[in-house]
Amino acid sequence: MAAVVIDANLGIGLVRQMPFSEAFRRKMEQWIGDGVEIAVPGLWEYEVASGLRRLWSQQVLTREQAFGGLEQIMALHVVRYPADPGLLLSALRWAERLEQSKAYDSQYVALAEQYGAELWSADKRLVNALKARGVTWAHWIGEVS
Repeated sequence: MAAVVIDANLGIGLVRQMPFSEAFRRKMEQWIGDGVEIAVPGLWEYEVASGLRRLWSQQVLTREQAFGGLEQIMALHVVRYPADPGLLLSALRWAERLEQSKAYDSQYVALAEQYGAELWSADKRLVNALKARGVTWAHWIGEVS
């Protein structure tokens, strides 16, 4: 495996303890040790920042945890892929196939498809929808023990 694409929920799980957080940390360590490229689409940072702000406004995280967490996430060794016309068109096609009204999740899918990477997500519904359409390279982090 040369590359994996991770979604924003996994990044947020590095800041806020979630049921999948420890499994994801272990996967990250494994990928880094194996020299696997960890890739994200350009919207990743925006989604992570928005998610941290939401948790802060809900008083799940403190202000310091949100800011510190964002700094921690921004320091991760991930390769950021900016949007390009091909990726955005592919994301729209995936959003249509997945019957989604928005194309946020489908950008992760499109990036993984474009680079022949595995997609790892904390969104079980997304992964199940992809698997129902024959996608074998999508994985739910809950699969990891």
